[in-house]
Amino acid sequence: MRLLRPLLPGFLLVASATCSLGQTAPVSPAAAATVPAEPAAAPDKLLLKVGVNAGRAFRWGSYEGWISRVPVSAAAEYALSSKFTVYTQLDADISLRRRVSYYGERSNLLASGAVGVGGRYYYNQAGRARNNRAHGPFIGNYLAVEAHTEVRRLYNQTAEFGPSINLLWGMQRRINRSLLFDLNAGIGLGANRSDAVLGTPGSTTITTQLNASLYFGR
Repeated sequence: MRLLRPLLPGFLLVASATCSLGQTAPVSPAAAATVPAEPAAAPDKLLLKVGVNAGRAFRWGSYEGWISRVPVSAAAEYALSSKFTVYTQLDADISLRRRVSYYGERSNLLASGAVGVGGRYYYNQAGRARNNRAHGPFIGNYLAVEAHTEVRRLYNQTAEFGPSINLLWGMQRRINRSLLFDLNAGIGLGANRSDAVLGTPGSTTITTQLNASLYFGR
């Protein structure tokens, strides 16, 4: 016991320090400094896209013949909300091989094309999100109303215009960040272009639409 007496004050000092450390309250997470989270980026409201519209192959009638062409397409779509958009689309059928008429006239490099303006309603967005299916800005299935005009000028003739109003059902999907496809089909009413050739008064006819486009879009 006499040997332990000189060491006793040291033991008491160590024990006191240990108790003090054990009674120190831990720092709460709320008291710690926090880094403010960055605000989420707002979705883009404008989609610009350019590509090819293979569906225009079905509009090339026997009057023009099946000439090798590249159906170039460009479009712009603007989101009014998460479901409603407005858009405009321009199509141009560029000839790779030009025909020569009986009178020696060569067909035009740009013999036909179209312009369309309309609005889209992307339906069932919430349901697609719940089922983990493709959805979001400019993505999903849609219904559309479009004012459409076909333009055709084969040789050195007066251009023919075929305006129409069409109801469309379609789908638009992204393949990756920069590549997407847009497929739609529909029916409507429009002017009969054959009347312009025959020189008779214009009449109304049933019109159809089919677009199958592959785009680069951002």
